[in-house]
Amino acid sequence: MQCQEIKVERPWPPNQVKAHRFVVYDVFEPPDVGFDQHIIRVVGRVEKPLEIPLKELASKYPCVDLVAPFHCVTGWSVEKVVWRGVQVKALLEEARPYGPYALAWGIDGYSASLPIEALWEENTIIAWTMNGEPLPKKHGAPARLVVPTRYAWKSVKYFGALEVVDDPVPGYWEMSGYSLNADPWREERFDFGRPQMRGRRVTF
Repeated sequence: MQCQEIKVERPWPPNQVKAHRFVVYDVFEPPDVGFDQHIIRVVGRVEKPLEIPLKELASKYPCVDLVAPFHCVTGWSVEKVVWRGVQVKALLEEARPYGPYALAWGIDGYSASLPIEALWEENTIIAWTMNGEPLPKKHGAPARLVVPTRYAWKSVKYFGALEVVDDPVPGYWEMSGYSLNADPWREERFDFGRPQMRGRRVTF
């Protein structure tokens, strides 16, 4: 399958160290949901709520290959990751959101807050492959939200839904002080305090 290639080429964010591999964190127990059974939803402050099987998303929507660095708020970055998926803006064009913020939900119960403009960016995608292989479970299978212009906790694993809202609603890490916007180039790591990461390291 031929997919449009999108590359994120920006200066390196401040105080990020290049890493050769991921450090994988999970807050909750990783769910076990198959690709063919998975559903993606767009709900909340939208004109047209969506409920799309992932297999339909992968077969009927234009795909993209996103080449982008991956920046963790803890200070490490992987320089080049290749994700295949669908641009979130394709779903937003159908759903027609009228709220300025969203909560991105994993099916494990994890959530992250995002401004809606981050979801409209052409390099924000719902991915189901990583570096040419099916997305591994430890990296969020069957689907992962990938938002390369934000720190990585916004790239929600086991992604299941966008809930569009009128006001910024803190997700899991934002409730502990992590930034609502999380721009790595502005070093927007925390909105208040310096909270400790409470996630469970799974593997490297």
